[in-house]
Amino acid sequence: MENFYTAYTKTIENQTYYFVKKYLIFPEFKDVAPVLESYGMHTDFNKACSIAMVTDPVIKAQLLNEAQGTVQQAKVIDLNTINFSGKSATS
Repeated sequence: MENFYTAYTKTIENQTYYFVKKYLIFPEFKDVAPVLESYGMHTDFNKACSIAMVTDPVIKAQLLNEAQGTVQQAKVIDLNTINFSGKSATS
């Protein structure tokens, strides 16, 4: 059993959010997918790591470097527009 970490950022309404994920992997089993153990999302990188239970300073430095290179744009969809036509449960 080993730990695997990922980090990335998304910009939502002009605010950058850090996403940190901690996975368990089982290299001795070929058909077992990584298991998400914990994750954190916050505008402060250290807080996102704390939520994801990542405390090792070396791993945090690597994740911050990884996250700063991967900015993804989130798309906000406004559902309160006048031209919205949807189906309701009563129709």
